[in-house]
Amino acid sequence: VDVDLLVVPWFEEEGPLSVPGVDAASGCEVARALASREFAARPFDLFPVGVAAPAWRARRLLLGGAGKRAAFGSDVARRLATATGLWAKQRRVPRVGFVMRDDLPEHDLSEMAQAIAEGLTLADFDGGSYKTEDHDRPAAPAWTVVMAGGETAAPRVQAPVDRGRLLGECSNMSRELANEPGNTLTPREFARRATALASEAGVSVEVLDEEQMATLGMGLLLGVARGSSEPPRLMVFRYDPPSAAKTPVLGLVGKGVTFDSGGISIKPADGMERMKDDMAGGAAVACAMRAIALLKAPIRVIGVVPATENMPGGKAIKP
Repeated sequence: VDVDLLVVPWFEEEGPLSVPGVDAASGCEVARALASREFAARPFDLFPVGVAAPAWRARRLLLGGAGKRAAFGSDVARRLATATGLWAKQRRVPRVGFVMRDDLPEHDLSEMAQAIAEGLTLADFDGGSYKTEDHDRPAAPAWTVVMAGGETAAPRVQAPVDRGRLLGECSNMSRELANEPGNTLTPREFARRATALASEAGVSVEVLDEEQMATLGMGLLLGVARGSSEPPRLMVFRYDPPSAAKTPVLGLVGKGVTFDSGGISIKPADGMERMKDDMAGGAAVACAMRAIALLKAPIRVIGVVPATENMPGGKAIKP
C-alpha cells in the first residue's frame, strides 16, 4: 500500500507472526518489542517501528493495541482508529493506511469498516479554533482503509466507509458547536447555525421566539430565560421522507442551555467555564437530524431543542 504510515491493530494474545509479513518487514522489531513487553497490545497502546523491507511502500508501521480479542468490537475499533489518527496528525504524517484485518470472522465487515472510518474522521476535530498562540494546527492526513483483496473487495465496504465518514463529520460539527463560548453562541445564534446545518441536508426547521412560546404556555422555558437579556429560542426539526410509513416516529430532544450559571442557585466557580457546553445535547440533536437526512433514513423523525441561557442577571459574565 502506497502510504507513509501503515496502522496494524494487534491483540494482546498474539505473537510476532500473527499478521504475516509484518515482523519481517520491521526487521524483527515487532518480535523484540513483544518479547520485552515494550509493546503489550493493551487497548490503544501505540508502538511505531520502521520498515526495513525494500518491497514495502510504507515507510513506517504503527502497531495499535486492540486489547483482548474476545472484547474487540466496533467501539474499540472506532476508538483505536481515533487514537492512531491523532498520533499521525500530530506528527504531520501525510498519508495513513489503517488495516482492517480479515481474521475476525465473528465481526461484521461492514460494521468494522464504518467504525474505522468514523474513528479516523473524529481525529480530524480541532478544539483550538480560538487559540491565538501556540496553536499550529496540522493538516489531517489522507486516510486509506486497507483490507485483504484490495480493489476487488472495496465495493463491499465503500458504502459503510462513506457512512462512517459522514457520521464522523456530523459528530465533529456537533463538537464544534459545543466548543463555542457562551458569549458567541447565544440562543439566537445557536438557532441560526443549527438551522443552516439541518436545512441544507433537507430537514425542515421551525424556530419559535419568546412571543410564540408565551402563546403556547411554555412558562418553564420562559422562566429560565428571564434571568438573561438574551431571548430564548425553540427549534423544531422535522425529517419526513415521503416513502416512510406514518409510524413509528422517532423523537429526539436535546438540551440547549448555551450557558448555565445555575441561575439563582449559582453553581460553584470550579468548572464554571465548562457550562458553555450545556447545549451539547441540543447540538447532538441538530447534527443527528442532519446525518439522518443525508443517510436517507426510512423513518420519520422529529427533533426538539429548547435553547436559553440560565443566568442570575442579563449582564452577568460568562467565563
